[in-house]
Amino acid sequence: MMIAKSETKSGMALLVRLNLYRTFTSVYGLLYLIIGMILPIVMSFVFSNSIGRQADVSGIPIIASLIPAILPLFVSVGSIGVAYLFSSDRSNGFYEYLIATRRIKIRDIFLSYAIISALIVSLLLGVDFAIIYIILKLKAPLLLPAFLKLFIVYALPVSYFISQISVLAMLTWSSLSKRYVGVNSPGGIGSVIGIIPSLIFLFVGVESGLFANDIDLVGGLFSIIVFAVFVVILVVVIKLMSNERMLA
Repeated sequence: MMIAKSETKSGMALLVRLNLYRTFTSVYGLLYLIIGMILPIVMSFVFSNSIGRQADVSGIPIIASLIPAILPLFVSVGSIGVAYLFSSDRSNGFYEYLIATRRIKIRDIFLSYAIISALIVSLLLGVDFAIIYIILKLKAPLLLPAFLKLFIVYALPVSYFISQISVLAMLTWSSLSKRYVGVNSPGGIGSVIGIIPSLIFLFVGVESGLFANDIDLVGGLFSIIVFAVFVVILVVVIKLMSNERMLA
């Protein structure tokens, strides 16, 4: 029993190390990482440059909210490269081999990708936040207070939740679908599910201007809603893991 548990833990640790390395060296992994890391910084530079140190601050609340509002969108996109590795490995029968030889469970495979996704999100958020903070501090300090508040109550938690939702949706979709590309590839549905919450908040919560005075409160409530959606999807995925079709 102890040997089996040890083999499972070592197998999952191997998966995390291997796929984390492949995420940073594969074409898909690097492409999505670059998108998730560079675009928010570029957009923040453009926003801050347009505001600068101008005396008219009437448009600052909305612009300051746009910067943290776009972060989860691009961070989610930046983390989906790991799901393409899963799709490729599944097509090659890699996970059937691991299940048979290392006694790894489907739950362990999914958990390894959830860990990798969380690590990538942490990297993207850390780099983006540090650079954006410096940009705003130097070029548009008036944007900093609003940016920090919405980053804490919205961008930080939602980035983790929607990236996990996206990856779980991709892995489940890929696991239960036939082994060919197109809509049955992980990007066919999971990537869309991941960006929908961010787009809703971006256009309804920020761009509309309806909640300009209460954007922090709306951001916090939206974080709670996204967390609830994540819990529901997690419960569904856990139940599906007992399905014999998973990874078949």
